[in-house]
Amino acid sequence: FAQGRRFLPVFALCFMVALACVLLLFIFREWSFRDGVAAAKLDEEPELASEQLKQEAMLELKFAEMRRTYGLGDQRTLEVFFELFDLWLMLYRLNKADAALEEVLPACKSRQDDLAVKAVQAVAFTRWKQGRYREALERFHEMEGLLGPSPVLCENIGHTYSALGAYQEAELYFGKALELQPMSEVGEQDGGAPGGVLLGLAIVRERLGNLSAALSTALEAYDVFRRDDARRGWVTSLTAKAAMQVSKIQLELGDTKRAEALAREALHIFELTAGEDSPLVVGANERLGTTLLRQGRGSEAAEAFHRALRVASAKDVLDLLEILEIQNGLMDAHLQSGEPIDRGAFTRYFDVIEVIVGRIRRQFPQDGNAGALYKAAGEFFVIGADCARGRPILVEAAALLGADSSIDTSGLIQQCTSLAAFCDGVASTGIPAAEGAAPQTPQPPSIGRAPIQGGEL
Repeated sequence: FAQGRRFLPVFALCFMVALACVLLLFIFREWSFRDGVAAAKLDEEPELASEQLKQEAMLELKFAEMRRTYGLGDQRTLEVFFELFDLWLMLYRLNKADAALEEVLPACKSRQDDLAVKAVQAVAFTRWKQGRYREALERFHEMEGLLGPSPVLCENIGHTYSALGAYQEAELYFGKALELQPMSEVGEQDGGAPGGVLLGLAIVRERLGNLSAALSTALEAYDVFRRDDARRGWVTSLTAKAAMQVSKIQLELGDTKRAEALAREALHIFELTAGEDSPLVVGANERLGTTLLRQGRGSEAAEAFHRALRVASAKDVLDLLEILEIQNGLMDAHLQSGEPIDRGAFTRYFDVIEVIVGRIRRQFPQDGNAGALYKAAGEFFVIGADCARGRPILVEAAALLGADSSIDTSGLIQQCTSLAAFCDGVASTGIPAAEGAAPQTPQPPSIGRAPIQGGEL
């Protein structure tokens, strides 16, 4: 018995370590996200944007009151914060989440308990949503080293590698996620393969060019999420994300009608579950515009691209490549017919173009990437018969593109100078810039496409 007493402290320490690991693993799984949606909450209540906005307002007031009463480091305050953070992430309130975590992370780490782990994970998910995938990956691998692999952790790492373009590593981790999925008594995975893993694999296979396998896997994910929706009794944004991936592959395979139908379904679900101003509707509107453009329905496509551009311009984190691709699609929708351009139609885009230009000036380095966006903006103004706004932006774009030595920008610079010269010619003829759609208004020269460089922006 005396010998046994000597081992009691060691046994107690081992027991406490094991208990802590189990607790951390539980917390991590509760806080794991399937492509940005808190999976645990989907079974509790429908994703309704209107209800989420009400909950957000109430929780923000509650968090502020708890903080005043108990302080930020109190467990009660932090539990309310993480409930609020969950909503912020679903609503893409990334600026709010990022600002709050600057204070919450140190407060949680000072506690040295399970909330410290929650805070680290919250930072990882925020970085993922911000497009800072390498930082998110570091956090996920940190968790892997601490807790070991788990299905949801491997899935999250797989999605992150996929976002970084490391498709072989992504496929490896999605495979691990499937291997680690709990087995039922009859020897099959509980409920079949998780839809999030299947969706991740479909994305990887599509990007590697294996469209047949990608379509089959994407349809399987889509069916899994639809069955889950039927079981719950309401639709979720996960179904819309799967529909978007099927739509993308169908579009690549040339089935524009099926791609259009799925894009419309995804758009409807995103608007219902996340709201009409959610970043999720950007991709759905852009996909819808692309499918309509492929069918020669230019005016409808222009409306979809315009909706996408308005929401994209208001995102917490402006995606320059996304903006440029939408602008290119919108321009193509007007140029597709080969008929003289209706220059008056472009004036409806001026407000959103101004917003984009202003944000690029304030938030991004003034380099070749900014020059590419300025070139696109200047084209919209000039084609819309507003040389007073368009010409200075084109001159600035040409200067920024000329300073970029990473690629050959001579063609883009020539297009900027040609449009600027066109404005000079219009001014010399005395035709007022405001005569947007007048028959005598001269047509501008053809425009080109400017690439965005540098990968992560």
